[in-house]
Amino acid sequence: MRPWVRIVSACTIDGRIASRTGYSRLSCEHDLRRLHMHRAECDAVMIGARTAEIDDPMLTVRLVRSERQPMRVVIDGRLACRLDLRLFKTAREVPTIVFTSRVADGAKIMRLSELGVHVEIAGEDRVDLRKALEILYRKYNVKKVLVEGGGTLNFNLLREGLVDEIYVTVTPYVFGNGVSVFNGEGFETTYECPKLKLTSVRLCECGNCVVLHYLVERP
Repeated sequence: MRPWVRIVSACTIDGRIASRTGYSRLSCEHDLRRLHMHRAECDAVMIGARTAEIDDPMLTVRLVRSERQPMRVVIDGRLACRLDLRLFKTAREVPTIVFTSRVADGAKIMRLSELGVHVEIAGEDRVDLRKALEILYRKYNVKKVLVEGGGTLNFNLLREGLVDEIYVTVTPYVFGNGVSVFNGEGFETTYECPKLKLTSVRLCECGNCVVLHYLVERP
């Protein structure tokens, strides 16, 4: 068993979540509020190591009322993230989990544990995402996961059939280069792509963005 997995992202009209320099502030105030509503609805928020390093996010619910904070989850196969991230510094206040592999440095695992971070081994030389989700479900009672990227994590989850729904807010910008919503080696044909069912198209309250919702259809 695994949790329900929801990807939420904001992108440019050419499908980029970040520019070639890493700039990624795309959401209007209404879209940010929607993101925090998604966080409040989920048991855990998941990001990749690169997103943790570049954005140094808190991943907490702040813009809407919520009786609890979701767990924070980082996928870091090499345990490369620096120790002074805000996620780690506040791990005793909000439960924080790092999934890594057996190649991770033992001393760094011990240091993270001292900070209050739960470190889980879920793979030999990279994180087995299915195993990580199963651990979240079984050990931490996580029933719904919100994934906030980056593009590599989004793609790997989708490729492995671990995504259930996708929310994408298309913003009125063009980067022309950068990181895609789903960033990986890619599918060669539409026959190989996951089958998505569009369930809603909504104009954002700002009047300049469009919110798309897709369900991932199972074979």
